[in-house]
Amino acid sequence: MKFVQTINDAVGGSFVGRFFKLNERGTSFSTELAGASATFLTMAYILAVNPRILADSGGPCEADWVNDCDAADPPNCGIFGPEYTACLEVIKQQYVTATALGSCVACLLMGLVANLPIALAPGMGMNAYFTYSVVGWRGTGKISYQAACTAVMIEGAIFFFLALTGLRYRIVRLIPEPVRIATPAGIGAFLAHLGLQTAEGIGVVVGDVATAVTLGACPEEKRTKMVAYDDACANDGVCVFSDNYTCDVEGGQMTSGTTWLGILGFMIICITMAYKSKLAFIYGIGLVTIVSWFRGTAVTYFPYTDEGDARFDYFKQVVDITGLDLLLTPFTSDLAGAGLALFTMLYVDFLDTSGTLLGIVNSMGLIDEEGNFPRSTQAYSVDAVSTMFGSIFGLSPITSYIESGAGVEAGAKTGLTAVICAFYFFIAIFFAPILASIPPWAIGGALILVGALMARSLTKLNFNKLSHAVSGFLTVMVMPLTYSIAYGLIAGIGAYLVMEGVFWLLSFAGIHLPEEKEEEEKEGKHTEAAGAIGLSPMLGKSLYNVTGGMTSKDMELSDRADDAIEEEAEEDVGEEAAKEVGGDEEVAVGETVGETVAESLK
Repeated sequence: MKFVQTINDAVGGSFVGRFFKLNERGTSFSTELAGASATFLTMAYILAVNPRILADSGGPCEADWVNDCDAADPPNCGIFGPEYTACLEVIKQQYVTATALGSCVACLLMGLVANLPIALAPGMGMNAYFTYSVVGWRGTGKISYQAACTAVMIEGAIFFFLALTGLRYRIVRLIPEPVRIATPAGIGAFLAHLGLQTAEGIGVVVGDVATAVTLGACPEEKRTKMVAYDDACANDGVCVFSDNYTCDVEGGQMTSGTTWLGILGFMIICITMAYKSKLAFIYGIGLVTIVSWFRGTAVTYFPYTDEGDARFDYFKQVVDITGLDLLLTPFTSDLAGAGLALFTMLYVDFLDTSGTLLGIVNSMGLIDEEGNFPRSTQAYSVDAVSTMFGSIFGLSPITSYIESGAGVEAGAKTGLTAVICAFYFFIAIFFAPILASIPPWAIGGALILVGALMARSLTKLNFNKLSHAVSGFLTVMVMPLTYSIAYGLIAGIGAYLVMEGVFWLLSFAGIHLPEEKEEEEKEGKHTEAAGAIGLSPMLGKSLYNVTGGMTSKDMELSDRADDAIEEEAEEDVGEEAAKEVGGDEEVAVGETVGETVAESLK
């Protein structure tokens, strides 16, 4: 469209375009806008999910087990009392504002300082750890809410120190190559896993008592909630219910209207993206969301229930600004017992952030062989500062979001995307009732598609080398199954170090891997081939190094190149064989070698 192109040209040549390097990175304002919209829509669920999870901690609400009781119902006291319950509703609303404000500032900093299309918000998983493992459900844990928030502030400060001193870079460089390659695919599997579930997705995968997960998609009236049957639940009747449920008891698998509506949105996104539409995510998410806002249907987000009525009442407000007086500066000097929580949040935040940044930036093609990328120090520093800022409002650690992959797949390449996301979160402060009403089945399909596209990184993994195959595979599988990017990285790194360490020790005893001998034979074959056409052995060895050593598949391509040499192929054949051997990343080198080989044959 001419109008859009005019705007793109104007922005590209302006100070904004030069600051964000739009032309240099081959993007435009409309593309960045589409990417930001896709990213925000796929992570907008955080505005609804995060307040609910953090409010379960009880926040600053205090239970009165003496006065806050109902005489007619003695168990209705303390954390079950009316005053405490009313306090929870207030802080849940305040957490909507806090989540939007913290995410807004974090995205703005990432865009302006690091110039990367990565959005930030309170991390999923970390918020659950903060609530259920550290503070405990409604404050029943061993660490106070104030101590946990103070630990978050300290964790961010330590992270900031690691980023500024360069220690972060040295630690990241220690991540083995196969783990770095597999990380984007692992993140993609994590995203797809989220998209297939109910809390953030279409609900095809649900819980199961025997097999952990199974086929779901049953309507709400056939869902059986699952609980943590611990001592408190068995002895005192204080049972913690989760969003997890099973369809095995009542049946009704694959009969949920919302699931099929989500699948429709997923197909819309896939088909429109196949036609290179930059608005594919917006089409799918927008259509499903609008359909779900009509009441009285089988797919409504506002059913005629107490929960549905509460959602609709909040939705009808359209504009709502809630204060932060109960959440502001919840710090304390009493950190007794918070040491383990501090350490856990630090290493999980560090590894999650590293995995997300490396995965997203790698999919953009901006990462080098050493695992570094432009303004990496600034990106990590922003993540750390955002965590410290969020702790002022009682938020769990703020981190880079893997949903940013949706924006990258839509074409986003600069920090302008993050700045636009910041604007969206700023609007969310005022229009939280609207944005918090995007149903999970509207965004599930987008997460699944992004996961599928991020799996492309596995094409670079050397499956013929067992230590690479195992460490890469564990990285991919453990991330979604443990709900943690950090645990996936730990599994992959651990497997790689153990296997390579044993191989190294055995080499001193003269026990070498068979593949090492194959490498020597292949290197000799290249040297011999180079000599046959009058090239020096050094050039033959260089050709071997340029092609990356080649795997068994590459050996087949090498044989094809040898056949072409024997038959004195023309220049274009030499170019093609060298291209295939060199791989996508070394096409230019492959063409040069191909021309040299073909020229030598003439």
